[in-house]
Order: sequence, then C-alpha cells, then structure tokens
Amino acid sequence: MNKKLIFTLLFGASLLLSTNFVQAQNAESYESLMKKGNDKFTAKDYISAKTYYEMALKQKANDPTAKKKLDETVKKIQEDGARQEVFYAHLDAGDQYFGQQKYEEALAEYEQALKVFPNDKYVSGQAEAVRAILKERQDKQDAFDTAMSQGESLLAEDNFDAAIMQFETAIEIFPNDKLPKEKLAEARQKKQLYTEKVTRFDNLMEEARQFGLRKNYDAAIGKLDQALELFPNDIEANAKRNEYQAAKGVTDQYNGIIAAADQLYENKAYREAKAQYQSALAVVAGDAYATDMIGRLDQLIAEQDAEEAARIAAEQEAARLAAEAEAARLAAEAEAARIAAEQEAARLAAEAEAARIAAEQEAARIAAEQEAARLAAEEAARIAAEQEAARLAAEAEAARIAAEEEAARQAALAAAEAERQATIKTMLDAADALFNQQDYANAKVKYQEVVNFDAGNAIATAKIQEIDGIFAQMAAELEANYNKAMSAGNSAMTAENFAEAITQYQTALAYKPEDPTATAQLAIAQKSESDRIAALRSQYEKFVKEGDANFKTNTFDKAIEAYTRAEELGLETYPTEMIARIGEIIEQNKLYELNSDYISLAAGEARRFEFNKIDVAVRRSNYIIIKVRNPHPEKTFPMIVSFGGAGGKNGGFVLPIAATEEEKTFIFRIGSQYKWFSEDNTWIEIISENNEVEIGKLEVSRSN
Repeated sequence: MNKKLIFTLLFGASLLLSTNFVQAQNAESYESLMKKGNDKFTAKDYISAKTYYEMALKQKANDPTAKKKLDETVKKIQEDGARQEVFYAHLDAGDQYFGQQKYEEALAEYEQALKVFPNDKYVSGQAEAVRAILKERQDKQDAFDTAMSQGESLLAEDNFDAAIMQFETAIEIFPNDKLPKEKLAEARQKKQLYTEKVTRFDNLMEEARQFGLRKNYDAAIGKLDQALELFPNDIEANAKRNEYQAAKGVTDQYNGIIAAADQLYENKAYREAKAQYQSALAVVAGDAYATDMIGRLDQLIAEQDAEEAARIAAEQEAARLAAEAEAARLAAEAEAARIAAEQEAARLAAEAEAARIAAEQEAARIAAEQEAARLAAEEAARIAAEQEAARLAAEAEAARIAAEEEAARQAALAAAEAERQATIKTMLDAADALFNQQDYANAKVKYQEVVNFDAGNAIATAKIQEIDGIFAQMAAELEANYNKAMSAGNSAMTAENFAEAITQYQTALAYKPEDPTATAQLAIAQKSESDRIAALRSQYEKFVKEGDANFKTNTFDKAIEAYTRAEELGLETYPTEMIARIGEIIEQNKLYELNSDYISLAAGEARRFEFNKIDVAVRRSNYIIIKVRNPHPEKTFPMIVSFGGAGGKNGGFVLPIAATEEEKTFIFRIGSQYKWFSEDNTWIEIISENNEVEIGKLEVSRSN
C-alpha cells in the first residue's frame, strides 16, 4: 500500500467538516452560493448544502440568513446521522451476535433495526436467516456447542490437531455455519505458524551449535538470542546461552592475555612474554599455541643468555688483558727504577772509592789516628748505598702490586658500569614500549624507575616531562569534552530531548567517571525519559487497543486513524504493519477499479464513474479509495463526491483538498451511509467546483 499520506475520513467527521478546509479560490457570489445551498437542501443533500452555506458565510460573515440555513442543515444532518447511528448500532450488534452464533440476541437486534427502517431488505433478510438457523439448530446445538467449546480450549492450549478435528466435527453438524470454518482456518494457520516457528528455532539452535564448535561465541549467543525470542523459556537454549557466555568470558580473558604476550614477544621482552603465555595456560590448560610459544621463548631466552654471557666474558677478558698490560708497564718502570738505583749506587760507590783513595792519600799526610775514622766512614757509606738500593727495589715491587690491583679494580668497575648501562637500556626499552603504546601512566612509572636507578638520567627525565605535558593536554581535552557534553546535555534537557540528554551525560561521565553533577543530571534525564516513554506507552497502548478493536470489526477507517496516531509515537512497528495489512486487505477485496491513471478535472467539471450494483450483503463493509493531487498547491478547496443509481443521487461527502503538491490517499467508509447500504447505487461522481484537481486511483472495496 502506497502510504505517502493517508487521510482517514470518518462519516461523522465528514459531516462536521471544518471551514478551514473550505476556503475556495475564485469565490462565487453570495447569492449564487446560497441558491446552490438551497437547491441541495431541498434535494435533501444536506452535506453539500452545508458546504455551500459555509462558503456563503465566508462571503458575508455572520449573515443571519446563511447562519440560520446552516444551523437548520446541521440539525438535519445530526438528526439523520443520529437515526442512522441507531440503525447501524443495532445492525452492527446483530451482525456481531450473528458471527458469534448468538442467534437469539442477533434476532432481537435485527428487529430493533427494522423499527428504524422497516423496509430494509438486508436486515429483513438477516432476520429471516436467523429464524431459519434457530429452527435448524434446535436438535444439533448441544453437539455443535460442545465441539466448538472443546476446539476453542484445545486451540488455546496450542493442541492444533485436536482443535482442527473438533472444528471439522462442528462443520459437519452445521455445514453452512461460517464460524467453525473461520476457526478451522485459524487453527490451521496457527499450526502452520507454530511449525514454521519450531523449524526456525531448530535452525537457529543448529547454527548456534556450529558457531559454538568454532568457538565463535558472540555469533553463537546472537543465534541463541534469536531462538529465545521465539521460545523465551526453552531450557536447552537458556542453558546453552549460559554455557557459551561463560566460555566467551574464558576466551576473551585468554585472547587478552595472548594479545599482551604477542606484543611483548614482538618487543623482544622474552621473559615477560613467557610469563604471559604461562598465564594463558592457567586460563586454557594445554593450549597448543601458548605451549609452542613458551618452547620458542625458552630457546630465545637461552640464546639471549648465551649472548649476554659471551659479551660479559669478552668484557672481562678485555679488562684482564688491560690489567696485565698495565701491570707489565708498572713492572718495567719498577725494573728501570731498580737499574737506575743500582747505577746510582755504583756511581756513589765509585765516588766513595775515589774519596777513599783521596782520603788515604790525605791520610798519609794526616795522622794515623784518622785511618780509623776513614774506614768507619766508608762502611757507613756502603751500608747507606745498600739500604737505598733495597728501598728502591721495595718501592718498585709495591708499585707493581698496586698497579695490578688498580687494573683489577678498574676492570671490575668497567664491568659493573657496563652491566648498569645494560640495565638502564633494558628499563628504557620497556618504558619506551609502553610510551609507544600510549600507556603513558605505566610508561611514566618505568621512566621514574630509571631516574631512581640512574639519578638525573637525561632521557628518562625528558620523557617524564613529555608525559606530564601529554597528561596536562589530555586533562584539558577531557575538561573541554566534558564541558561540551554537559552543555549539549543541558540544552537537550531544555528542549525535552531526554534521549539525547542521556547520551550526552553518559559521554560526560566517560570523560569524568563518577562526576556528581553529570551523575545527578543523568539520573534526572533517565527519569524524565522513563516518564516520557511511560506516557507515550500509555497513549500507544490506548491507540493500539482502539485500532485492534476496530480492526476486528472491520471498521478500517477508524482502525487506520488509531494506528496512525500510535505510529506517530514511534515506539513499535506494529501500527505500521497493521496499516499496511489493512491496505492489503482493502486492495485484495477490491470490488471495482473505476480509475487508475491520473485524469484532470477542470473547475466545475463533473466526472461520473459507473459500475454494477453491489450485493447488499457486502455494502455495509464498503470503502471508497481516492488518490488526489492538487496542481495548484497554493490553494485549498473542497471536492464533492456523490453517489447514486438509476433513480438519481442518493448521497455523498466532501473531501478537503489541502495546499500541497503531495499525493493524498483518502479512505472513506461509504458503507456507513444508509443510502449506500439501502439503495442499489451504480455510479460515483466527482466535482471540484472552484479549482482544477487531478484524480488518480478510484476504487470501491470492502473490508471482508
């Protein structure tokens, strides 16, 4: 059904057409409008007369003559409408009782309807049919009622096959009774729908099982959710969903650990990666991937340890060779000092010998007593020379030992420094990895560890300052985003767009978790939205209930009106589906398609569409569907639709043509007009007296 725009016009509503819709362009004179109104009044076409009197009052506001005639016309319409309403109330009640097989009540209602219109053929026929049924049913009623009652009970219990058997039994008792046939069709349809539902459920369960085998738990849970929409209390489906939900939690935990381990592996942090893979095995025991990666890491760690040991050994060998070279240098210097000391001692000895000889020569001249002093002096000089030589040798040996010890100490210091630098590099690499992953908080902790280990480390200090700057920028951005979200939420609250306000306050809380202001505002917005939805839900349920009630009685125009109001609330698709369903029913039950392609009617031009008379049994449920376009959307005007037969016009109604280019679809329950129901109508005539109009589809249909 093309539901671009639908006006559902109730019979009463068309009789009380607002003057807002009858603003005519190129207006006629007051006298002409009054004459046309009087002519229509005389012909008892009160609806058209009312339209002309209203148009006359537009020419002469508050004109007493036009007002009086309009009041008389409205009174006539109301009297005629009230009489028809009484008739149709009894007729509808009679038909309803007839459909429910309450034939005594149906006959009473039909007799009341005949008091209003004693010569009505349809009601007379229905009353005679009821009397015949009552006579026929006297002997078979108990068996029929039992079969129908049991069928209803079994159908309510979804025991479709047994219910079908009972309804078939009822049909055998009263073959011409339509109610058991309708219930039989309903039971068969429900059985088919239930079978399709079970098949769909089984297919979804199998799809969920297949996804579960592949450990695609999200997809499996999604299929189970669809299955549970069909059978919410199914034990197996609920148990499987709980099972897959638990398995999903384990899988998600495992995948998170594996992702972290893989990243550490990529960063060559082999020991940390191994620890993560071992954690994964604690979640999923015996996992092949984690086990394989641990084996691979053991080899890499061993190779890494061997390389480190070789590096340290090489550094130690280099330190040892440097110490030996330094010791050799110091030994050479000591040996040179020893030789120099010996040479100095020899020189001193030579000089001493010369002095001795000189002394002896002098002593020859000196008294003999001085010989003893000379000899004593020589002995003293010799002893002093030997002592000096010994001292120099001892100093050289001490220097050699000190040199060896210094070399060993320097080598140890070099090794320790190398190890310290390696530790600093490892710590910086770990901090850099976290920084590159934008894990700034943990990165800062690692850089601070570097500073604590190596006071004043320039790289770590600079990185800490950079992270502080990032944190400051992030804090500023968070504050700005928070303020923006709060402002948007407050604006949405002012506009009573509570759903948008909820979204914005939740966004604000994402920037500032547990913020008291945002939390309080969110609670207010959620309460407001809940109240709004509750109010809409109450309205929605009222409109849907009204629509369903009219749908069950095939009062489709009122049903569409109620469903349209429910649809505008935007809560569910059910009203839209029901409007479409009504459109399909009306289209499927089409009696006559009087026009299909658009035709243009000039102002004042009348176009009559003829058809064969309609069986009185279906006239009560008749609808007229008209598609209309306004070629001059700056104008609004009335369009008159009349109907009649060989004896002339029997009735009609007025459609308000709005100022819009869009196609309008009017659905009018013509069966609510008694003259359509009681007379053999064979034509419909359309006229737009003051403006051009385009007529598209024109159909006569029925609700059932």
